[in-house]
Amino acid sequence: MMSSALNVETQIANMVKQDPRFLTSSNRYRIPIPLEPLKDGPSMDPKERTFLEAAERGDKHTMIRCLQPPNPVNVNCTNILGRSAIQIAVDNENVEIVELLLQQENVKIGDALLYAIREGVYKIVEMLINHPSITSEMLANDWAKTRQPGEESSDYCPDISPVILAAHCNQFEILQLLLSRGATIDNPHPLSCGCQKCQEGMHTDSLRYSLRRIHTYRALASPAWMSLTSEDPILTAFRLSWELEHLAQRENEFKEIYLELSNQCKKYSCDLLDLCRSTEEVIAVLNKKTDSDSEDENEEDPEKLTLSRLKLALKYEQKQFVAHPNCQQLLTSIWYEGLPVWRRRNCVMKILLCCGLIACMPVIALYYLIFPRSKLGKVIRSPFMKFIYHSASFGFFLLLLVLASTRTEGTERTLQNIRGPSPSFVEWLIFFWVTGMVWAECKQLWEEGLKAYVRQWWNWLDFIMLSLYLATFSLKAVAYFQIQSEKYGPRVLERPRWPDNDPTLIAEGVFAVANVFSFARIIYLFQTNPHLGPLQISLGCMIIDIAKFLFIFFLVLTSFACGLNQLYWYYDSSTKHCETKVIKGENVTLNCQSNPDSFMTIGNTFATLFWSLFGISSPKSTDLVEDDVFIETVGQGLFMSYHVTAIVVLVNMLIAMMTKSFQVIEDHADREWKFARSKLWMGYFDEGCTLPPPFNIIISPKSIFYFLKGTKRLLMLLCPSSKSWFGRKSFDKANIKPETINPMYLGDIVTSKPPNQNGTTPHLGNPITSSKIIYQEVMKRLVSRYIHQTKKQLRQDGVNEDDLLEIKQDISSLRYELREDRKREAARNTGQIDGIKRDIIRSLRGNQVWTGQIPPPPPIPPPVCHSPNLPPSELPSPGSAGFLSPHELDYLKRDIIASVREELRNMMRELQQHLRPPSAASLGPTAPPPMNSELYHTHLYTEL
Repeated sequence: MMSSALNVETQIANMVKQDPRFLTSSNRYRIPIPLEPLKDGPSMDPKERTFLEAAERGDKHTMIRCLQPPNPVNVNCTNILGRSAIQIAVDNENVEIVELLLQQENVKIGDALLYAIREGVYKIVEMLINHPSITSEMLANDWAKTRQPGEESSDYCPDISPVILAAHCNQFEILQLLLSRGATIDNPHPLSCGCQKCQEGMHTDSLRYSLRRIHTYRALASPAWMSLTSEDPILTAFRLSWELEHLAQRENEFKEIYLELSNQCKKYSCDLLDLCRSTEEVIAVLNKKTDSDSEDENEEDPEKLTLSRLKLALKYEQKQFVAHPNCQQLLTSIWYEGLPVWRRRNCVMKILLCCGLIACMPVIALYYLIFPRSKLGKVIRSPFMKFIYHSASFGFFLLLLVLASTRTEGTERTLQNIRGPSPSFVEWLIFFWVTGMVWAECKQLWEEGLKAYVRQWWNWLDFIMLSLYLATFSLKAVAYFQIQSEKYGPRVLERPRWPDNDPTLIAEGVFAVANVFSFARIIYLFQTNPHLGPLQISLGCMIIDIAKFLFIFFLVLTSFACGLNQLYWYYDSSTKHCETKVIKGENVTLNCQSNPDSFMTIGNTFATLFWSLFGISSPKSTDLVEDDVFIETVGQGLFMSYHVTAIVVLVNMLIAMMTKSFQVIEDHADREWKFARSKLWMGYFDEGCTLPPPFNIIISPKSIFYFLKGTKRLLMLLCPSSKSWFGRKSFDKANIKPETINPMYLGDIVTSKPPNQNGTTPHLGNPITSSKIIYQEVMKRLVSRYIHQTKKQLRQDGVNEDDLLEIKQDISSLRYELREDRKREAARNTGQIDGIKRDIIRSLRGNQVWTGQIPPPPPIPPPVCHSPNLPPSELPSPGSAGFLSPHELDYLKRDIIASVREELRNMMRELQQHLRPPSAASLGPTAPPPMNSELYHTHLYTEL
């Protein structure tokens, strides 16, 4: 404290030496501020200061007096902080003062409109945008043009227009008002856009260009904007969140902001889904098709339950939306459609039921091939039954692989030396199974498309596995035909004498790798289990971490491998150094040593460094027989540095990365598992692929019917004139109306039941019921519920500091209003009292019989008013007369009586002077007798 005081005194002394005028009364002990962020308060006009203080207190009458001619105050004057009166009034939410200021000429609204939008006062916003100075273009794109070159707002940048701020603050009513006035928000151009406007923005001010994009995206991602402007808010939220996630990856500088906005869009779509009150509304939301869907899809049954919106959510990775309870409840109902009793059974009954279904699979498959549209066929087409049969089919395929890899000792001896052997019975079964799986993958690729197919990495695993099996079968076929042609050596030959490129050897190696991928694919089925599913998802994330780690590890490994190979490649490993001794006259060679070949070639160096991580290499790999100390020292140093870098640093970094990935999945285990399970389930919801391999390669009557139908459609498309050949009927003018049926959809099955007399659908006992609900109507309900819920939450929030300041300002305004009313009432009472006095005196004068000048009554002092600083509790109540207290009324009454008495006394003196007793001769008979003055005084007082 002492040092700071001394510094201030030293600075003042230096200023006094430079300019003695510094010690004037106005500048005494005043240190100039170089930047001057605030306006100089003492230099303000006193009248402007009074005007702005009245605006702050809510004193409307003082502001009116300041604005009255002949010397009105400048309505656009600002205070120390640079705020004008209208901005202060808007910030205080004082509607009356804002209305008063808008009536003044040349008033500048400025940021007052933005303040009103931020505070959420609809009436003030409406008053401001109705002002002639505000146009519809200024509410959106032209708002920045209203800024003068020297003006700079301290609260908002010029790129934040009123409509953008209303969207930021989620002011639904105000945003709707601005939209009705023609305000719009233009979508930002892509980052790769090369238009002139984007190029100018990037070259002129890149930071402002990026911030403008962020402000625009923040407005577009607001729930208020999507609710009021989008016909399909859920689809808009999906696409915008996907776009924002990609922008977060490309613009790393603002990654957190974009991810926050993306999560905001995801939360908004989940909130809308959460407001569904029935299964019908959930189906209407999840079954909505996008504009990109083909019109020919589901031509026979346009009302089929396709769950197109749910598939789109899986495409855009909307995990919160897919894992929502409403969505999962519908998916679970569809999944167990064929066996609704499955969930009510215990584990033992489930296992027995599953084993029975698997045992009957050949019979059921044969029945379905013949009668695909029967009741049992409907059950077989259910997603859960398809999953059981496909899983059982893959289990049999793995069993065949085990049988193909397990041979008896005699069989192994007889087959190990045969080149190009003919396939066994088990291998033929494996071939049929692989053919069925290839056909199923081709149908999946055709239905989903290439982009959707390659997006799932399990499809990559299937593709690699099936490709290896096809390569195995091809190589074995080539080997068989080569041996049968007798041009490639004998059929039976010892295996060490086989050529290295023998097709049988390559086929066996490829088949072994394919077996590994086949058994690894069974992990994909773990997603249906709530305990193994999160572990399988964590394993997938760890594989990605391992791929990232291997890239860094390969760089480190290459650097040390190149260094060690460069150091040791000069020394030949074939040279030997032996010790010779003469034993019994003969030279005997002992302890022959040669240089190790661990680092002699680049390949050996890579292998040595890699296996050294697992402790397989020897520490003596760096020793030389030539005893070159310097080379050995450098080699040992590099080898030790490699182990420290690879084992202590890199391996522990990999462990930390995998731990983090596991923890992230574990924190959101339920959401991640439900999302992955939904992706697995959706593969069984679509029509087709009912029978598992190898039954799906059997040509069924239904396949023949579909093939003929497709051929017919192709011919009709190529030859329009051929429609009459097939007798195609048009149903455009059919008499069947949609209202006559009420369908109920279960997957791809459509049943109908006539409605009741009251128009409602009878209960069919199935949770998946759907009426013809228009998607727009459902979305209108959901958006309306969302807006009401949001407004309700805002009303339930606690009182903050801003609310207390508004209450304080309202009380201050009420205080000054009561003060003005009291002054007006006091002046009115004073005028009334003066009038009464004048009337009394006039009436008394009219009753006089004399003539003369009567002096005017003395002025009556006004009543004592209350101090303006009295608290509101001490102000007179409105129910009292003239807003006066009883003390003031008593004072006024006594004042009136005293004044009247004084007037009467003066009049009596004058009467006594004019009515002195005259002489007897002068008295006439009509002269009045002398009166008693006290009696007359009492009579006048009584009359009063």
